[in-house]
Amino acid sequence: MIDVKEVLEESLPVLTICAAISVLSGAFLGDNQELFRALPGILVIVPSFIAVNGNISSVMSSRLSSALHTGLIKPHFRGKGVLRVNIFSMILIASVVFTVLGFVGGAINYAISGEAFSVEVFPMITLVAGLVTVSILLAGSILTSYLTYRRGLDPDNVVVPILTTVGDFVGIVVLLLIAGVVI
Repeated sequence: MIDVKEVLEESLPVLTICAAISVLSGAFLGDNQELFRALPGILVIVPSFIAVNGNISSVMSSRLSSALHTGLIKPHFRGKGVLRVNIFSMILIASVVFTVLGFVGGAINYAISGEAFSVEVFPMITLVAGLVTVSILLAGSILTSYLTYRRGLDPDNVVVPILTTVGDFVGIVVLLLIAGVVI
C-alpha cells in the first residue's frame, strides 16, 4: 500500500529544489538570446532536446529502481551485466534520437534563416551535446539510485525528479555551449 505521508516527505524537499534549478535553467536560456538569433533552430529544438534527456534518464532510473526492489541488482558497482546492457541501450537510443533531432533542427534553421551549413552541423551539435548530457545523467542516475536505495528511500520518489530537472539545466548548458563553439 502506498503511504502518502512517506511519498510527500521524500518528494516535497526534492521538488522544491527542482523548482529552483528550473528557474536557473530559464535564466540561462534568457542570457543566450544572441545565440538564438544566430541559430534559431537551436531554440526550436531545446524543448525536444531536454525532453529526450529527461526521458532517457527517467527510463534508466525506473529500470534501476525496479531492479533494486526486485533484487535483480544490488546497490554496489561490482558485476553489473544488467546495468551495462541498460547503459548501452540508453546510449544507443540517445545516439539515434539526437541525430534525428539534429537533422530536424538543421532543416528548421535553414527554413528560418537560410543558413545551409546548419543542416549538416546541427546533427553533430545535438549528437555531441546529447551524448555528453546523457552520460552525465546516466552516471547521476546510477549514483542517486544506489544512494537513495541504501538510505532506505524509494528511488522512484527522489531520483526521477532530480534527474529530469538537473537534466534540463545540464542539457541546456551543454547544448548552448557546444552550439556557441560552432558559431
